[in-house]
Amino acid sequence: MKGEKKAYITLYLTLVLGVLLSLVFVLLEGIRNKTMRTEVESVMDIGLYSVFGEYHRQLLEQYDLFFIDTSYGEGISDIKRSEEHLQYYMNENFHKRGVQAIIGYRDLTNLNCDNVEFENYMYATDNQGGVLKSQIVDYMQNKNGTDMIENLLEEFSILNTNNMSIDISEKWNEADETLNKLFAEKKKEMTDPETGEQIPIVWDNPADRIKEIRAQGTLGLVLPKEKELSSMVIHPEYYVSHRNVFEGQGTLMHQKSLLDEATENLLLRQYFMEKCGTFMSDKKDSVLKYQIEYMLAGKESDIENLESVVEDILHIREGINFTYLISDKEKVAEAEALAWMISALFFSPQIKEVVKMTIMYAWTYAESVKDVRILLDGNKLPLLKTFATWNTPLSQLFMFSAYLDRYEESSTGMTYSDYLHFLLSVKEEKIILYRFMDLCEMDIRITEGNQYFQMDGCVSAVKATANISSGYGNGYKITRTYTYE
Repeated sequence: MKGEKKAYITLYLTLVLGVLLSLVFVLLEGIRNKTMRTEVESVMDIGLYSVFGEYHRQLLEQYDLFFIDTSYGEGISDIKRSEEHLQYYMNENFHKRGVQAIIGYRDLTNLNCDNVEFENYMYATDNQGGVLKSQIVDYMQNKNGTDMIENLLEEFSILNTNNMSIDISEKWNEADETLNKLFAEKKKEMTDPETGEQIPIVWDNPADRIKEIRAQGTLGLVLPKEKELSSMVIHPEYYVSHRNVFEGQGTLMHQKSLLDEATENLLLRQYFMEKCGTFMSDKKDSVLKYQIEYMLAGKESDIENLESVVEDILHIREGINFTYLISDKEKVAEAEALAWMISALFFSPQIKEVVKMTIMYAWTYAESVKDVRILLDGNKLPLLKTFATWNTPLSQLFMFSAYLDRYEESSTGMTYSDYLHFLLSVKEEKIILYRFMDLCEMDIRITEGNQYFQMDGCVSAVKATANISSGYGNGYKITRTYTYE
């Protein structure tokens, strides 16, 4: 009887133990599955963190931008390289190299990343350069804060409220055409009222001499004598603005900025002014020395870019100066008196008004040339002219180039850099962004190991999917989105 009782207890314990062991094994398997899922998520995050930790060092050092260069210094950019890097980093963390040498060690997850695919990714050039712009605006906002933004908005608002659309050159041509037409209607000869002799009439408008000077180009007039020009020349076809670019998916935008468009654009331009060289301030170790001028003009040489920008500033100054000149009754009277003398000299009173206008245009040009010279000398220039700040008297008009270095310096007004800032604001944004990326490529390619650098191969955000397998038959698929924020 005692033996039978012990047998019942043994059978009971066996049945209970079987149930308990099944429960334990189910719990262990559940724990292992949970551990696998947690490990997959952690390793995916670590892998992406490692990939994004491979940001381009020179791009960060020179421009404070975070992008992954998918060429990795090995040739043409290819997003597959970044996918391979992510897969490598994940497997390095899954396989735990080194701990396998421990006696009795056994990998209870045995996970492996079989493949990685970037379903979505964004290059710097995507959205017409909008990806690059987003990162620049974030950088500037975090760097400077709201006080600087408000100061800049106030400083440059005056430029946007003034009419700079007056084309003096076009009006001057129209006046000359009218003048030539009027003069052609007169006889080639006129009778001298005192002697009765026939006097040949040869038309010679003194303002035409200034127009001839203008036709030869303004740059030679406005350059400071001691300033040596850069002779750098590039081949634009080698750079991103002149080639077919790689395209990402373009849908992984960064967190939307809370700033309005005007403020974003202001920060963008301020960033360019801080990071790029100009005629007044060369950037060290750069290919082109006048970089902002290149962004505005897009020419092949520093000289051509500077010449184009000088003409743009001259055009702005002409519009402002002519508006003032026609409002100054004293100066208008001076021009009218000179025009009367010229028309009387040629016995043509009907041309007086047209001659007066050509003198006004020539006077405007002469004053504007001196304005640009003031700016290139590194001085400030009041935006709007007054009687006190007008630097070219009519007596100097026909020899104005000899007096370009004679002017009153001002402690207030705008500098050459301020005008560049304004010119950037009226240029199409895509053009400016792409030319800036040209400059990035130029300057980074001359650094060691970066000869293949391409801005359209630089990634700032990815949506990555990884397929994971386990030696225990489990399979996982995980997707993560990662960006530089």
